[in-house]
Amino acid sequence: MIYRLIKKMDAKKKIGKRIISDLTSDEKERKLPKYLIDKARTRMIRQVSAAKASHLEDILQICLQHISPITAPLALVSQISYSGGSLLSRLLDGHSDLHAYPCAFATDTPNKGSWPKIDIRGKPEEWLNILSKAIAVAGVQEGFEQGEEDNARFPFMHLPILQKQIFIKYLASVKPLNTRHVFDAHMTAFFGAWLNYQNHGLDKKFVTAYAPGLIMQNEATTNFFEIYPEGRFIALVRNPEHWFVSASRLEPQLYGNAESALGDWKESVRAALQMRKKFGNRVCLIKFEDLVAQTESVMRFLSEFLRIPYEDILLEPTFNGIPIQPVNGQKTDNSHASHQNITESKTLDDDRRVLIEKMTAADYQTALRAVVDL
Repeated sequence: MIYRLIKKMDAKKKIGKRIISDLTSDEKERKLPKYLIDKARTRMIRQVSAAKASHLEDILQICLQHISPITAPLALVSQISYSGGSLLSRLLDGHSDLHAYPCAFATDTPNKGSWPKIDIRGKPEEWLNILSKAIAVAGVQEGFEQGEEDNARFPFMHLPILQKQIFIKYLASVKPLNTRHVFDAHMTAFFGAWLNYQNHGLDKKFVTAYAPGLIMQNEATTNFFEIYPEGRFIALVRNPEHWFVSASRLEPQLYGNAESALGDWKESVRAALQMRKKFGNRVCLIKFEDLVAQTESVMRFLSEFLRIPYEDILLEPTFNGIPIQPVNGQKTDNSHASHQNITESKTLDDDRRVLIEKMTAADYQTALRAVVDL
């Protein structure tokens, strides 16, 4: 279906025009740091797209001839939802030494929150289906949607047919094949098929991604470090009172029951502590309130944790280098963060406040002793 739609757009010369308009415009080029723009790749696609006789096949061939292998390890952000993972992933988005995976990773597996299981005896098409999050056709037509609340959309030219071709071509070049190669092929193909991606070129230290809930699956985190022994894991811990108010408001069907929701919060925090104990300095715990109130200090620490130079763009949430509004109103500003937490806490009744204290106080204090000391 996706291929037929793209072919239909191409037949009407719409895809070339769409690529030209969605690739770095003059206005966006002035706003973006120069190091984010892969000028050579962009120029080639512009030239092909602008040609009167351009076809989809021409664009595919250009991209297939200029594949940039991505073999960097994964730096994964995970915690229970509504703890700041999306915000942190957007802050990491623009750094010149990072590839930022734009959507939640590994959430389309049969058991959500589990790590993708790859049978190396299988076929590339099977692996691609397991690893690839379905990109809606609307992503090509309307752009990438940041979240359900703000309805913000950003230019996102991603061709699944190209992703498949790059994935298969990369795997054919690797002998003997192992599971890590399959994950590298996925990252190479995903970013290679993202035509207006701004951070191509140069070797990166890490691919960053967020996977809400993955941390609560012990087998999943173990599998992660088996695939990426040099990987990094960042867990966020949020004040349980503030977390419950936010989570129950945004997703009441899942977190409306206080006792059940707080049980999930405890599970996430305990999992983070266990990971820190098991995997040592490859894991760090960040306090959400520090992320929004002491953003520069947190991002400077994470720069050292990821062995990348600090850059000011780490202070601004972006999508593909384009400044965006933070998800769910989470802003990196001292006064706003404090005001939001106070406002949220006032909505709690006394019974729930007592329940939160009773269920989470001990775990929260233990977590506070383990989070990064800024």
